[in-house]
Amino acid sequence: MKTSFVALAALGFTLTACAGGDPMHPHTFSTDWLDDQGKSIAAVQTRLKSAPAGATADLVVAVAGEKNDKLIGAPLSGGSRWTFQHALDARPMIIGTIVLGSGQGEIFALDASNGRRLWARPTGGLALLGGGDDGTVTAVTLSRGTGSTILVIGRDGTVKRQIETDKQLGDPAVIGGVILVPWANQYVSAIDALTGDELGRVTLRDKVSRAEQIGGAVYFGEVSLVRFDEKIAMASQGGANRITLPSRELPGTPRLYAPGSEKLPAVANARDRDRLFARPSTPSGPLGIDSGRFYATYFRLVYGFESSRGQLAWVHTHASEIIGGEAVQGGVLLCDEDGKIVVLDARTGQVTRDYSFGEPIKSCVAQADTYKSLPPPGGGPSLAQQISEAVSNREATLATGQRLLLRELGTLEDESATKTLVDLTSDSRTAPVLVADARASLATRRNGTTFMLAALGKHYDFLRDVLASPPVGPIADALAAMKESKGASLLASHLLDPAITDDDVRRAAVALATLATKEELPMLLHFFTMYRGTAETEDIGLAVASAGEAILRLDPKEGRALIERAAKDPTTVAVARPRLEALLAATSTKPAEPKK
Repeated sequence: MKTSFVALAALGFTLTACAGGDPMHPHTFSTDWLDDQGKSIAAVQTRLKSAPAGATADLVVAVAGEKNDKLIGAPLSGGSRWTFQHALDARPMIIGTIVLGSGQGEIFALDASNGRRLWARPTGGLALLGGGDDGTVTAVTLSRGTGSTILVIGRDGTVKRQIETDKQLGDPAVIGGVILVPWANQYVSAIDALTGDELGRVTLRDKVSRAEQIGGAVYFGEVSLVRFDEKIAMASQGGANRITLPSRELPGTPRLYAPGSEKLPAVANARDRDRLFARPSTPSGPLGIDSGRFYATYFRLVYGFESSRGQLAWVHTHASEIIGGEAVQGGVLLCDEDGKIVVLDARTGQVTRDYSFGEPIKSCVAQADTYKSLPPPGGGPSLAQQISEAVSNREATLATGQRLLLRELGTLEDESATKTLVDLTSDSRTAPVLVADARASLATRRNGTTFMLAALGKHYDFLRDVLASPPVGPIADALAAMKESKGASLLASHLLDPAITDDDVRRAAVALATLATKEELPMLLHFFTMYRGTAETEDIGLAVASAGEAILRLDPKEGRALIERAAKDPTTVAVARPRLEALLAATSTKPAEPKK
C-alpha cells in the first residue's frame, strides 16, 4: 500500500496531516474524540443550512459493450443519449452534474448532460469507492488497503487537497465546500475541503457508510437514513430525523444501499437483481417515505409495499431481469438487462414512462433528484390479478419470490385468488415447492367454491391432456370448513381414484364425514368394504374410519350393524379399529328410562 501512496505523491498531490488546526475541533478521523453531544456538528449544520444546493442532473447511466467499456447516458428531462468509451474497473456514479468513472489506473469525470470528458487523474492503483460534488469541488474516496484516501478536485481537474487516513471511509457528500464523510460505520466527519481540517463530527446509532444527497437534503446511513438538519445534534441520543423500512418477509436478502466502503463492480451481479428502493419524502419538516411506498426487486419481479406496516400493495412482472434503479418522486425507476428503462407508479405499479438505452446493458446507476413519475393512465389490474400473472411464470429463478406472493395471495378475499391457487396446483408444470405452498393456501380459502368444484370435476387423464390431478385434499378441507355439500359427490368420486395421493384420499373422507348425503352412501360403502382390511398406509386406514363415520351418520340402522362387525373383526386394519369403536361408543343410544 505504501507504493500507491508514493505514486500519488509523486504525481503532485498535496498531502495533509491527520490533525486539525483548531483545538476545539476533533483531529481529523481521530479515535480519541469524546462525543461533544452534537455541538460541533450543529455548528457545521448552521453554517451550511444557507449554502446553495449544487445543481443535479436527472440521468441514468449504463455500462455496455462486449468489453464492458462503454458508458451510455440517458437524460430523463430531455436531451439525447450520449456515449463515452473507457475501460472500467468499477461501477460509475452520478454526483451532481458529473459522472464519475474509474479504469486503466485513473478516475475521470464526464459532463452529465453530454458525456464530454471534463478531467482525468491517475489513481496509483487505488479503488474508487464514492464521491460528492457541490458544483465547485469534487471529493473522491479511494480505498488504500486498510486505509483510505480523499482527493479534493477542482473543476479544472487539479487536485486541491489529498487526505490520507488509516480509517475505512465511506461514500461522501459535499455542500458549500465541506465534505461530509462517513467512517468506521458510526461517525460522520465534516471536513473543510480546502484545509483538510475536521470542523465537526457526529456519532450515529445506525450503521452509516454513505452520505446521500436526495431532493435537496443530505442523509447519512446505509440501512436507515438520518437527515442532516437542525436535529442532527441529537443523533447520538437517537433524536435525529430518521427513517427506516418496516421489517417484513422479503425474497432473497435485499439491501437498500451497498456499503459505501465497498467497491461496486462495473457489471451487475446477483445483489443488483435483489434490491430495495425508497426515497425520503421531503427535505424539511416531518420525515417519511415518499408516496408511502418502498420497493423491492427480485430478478423479474418488482414489489411495491406500503411503508408504514409493509403490506404488499402491488407486484409488477417485468419482461427481463432488473439490474438497477432509483426511487423517484411518485414511483420507482428501473432498468433491465435488455436496456429498457421503466418508471412504475408508486400507488398501482403501472408503467407510467419508458425509455431505452438502445442496446443491452451490463449495469446501470440513476440520479433522479427532481424527476417526478407521471400519473398512471387509469385503473390497473387488482392485486390478485397481478399476483396471478407473477406466480404463473415458469422461470425457475423466480420461485423464492413467487412463494412470498402465494402467501400474500392466500390472505386476499378476491375469489380470483382461489382460481389462481387451483390452477397452480392442477398444472403439472408448476414447481413442486410452489405446489406445496399453493395447496396449503388453498386449504384455508373460504370463497371461490365455483373454481373448486370445477377442479374436482376433472381426473387425471393422459389421453385427454389432463396431466395433473386436482388438489383434492386442500379443496376437501376448504369445502368442509364452508359446509359446502355441493362438493360431496365430486369428493366421493375421487375416493377410488388411483392418481391422487393417500393424503388427498384421507382428507376427502374426512370432509365426507360431514358433507356426504344419501347419494354418496353407495360409494362410501364400496370404499369401506374394499379397504377395511387391505389399507396399506395409515392415511388410507384413517380414511376408512372417516368413511365409517359418514356411513353411521347416513344409515343409523344397517350402517351401524356394518360398523359393529368391522370393529370386532380382527382383519380390520389396526389404525381404523379403535376409531370405529370410539364412533360406536359416541353414538350409542341410551336405554329408555322406565315409566313411573
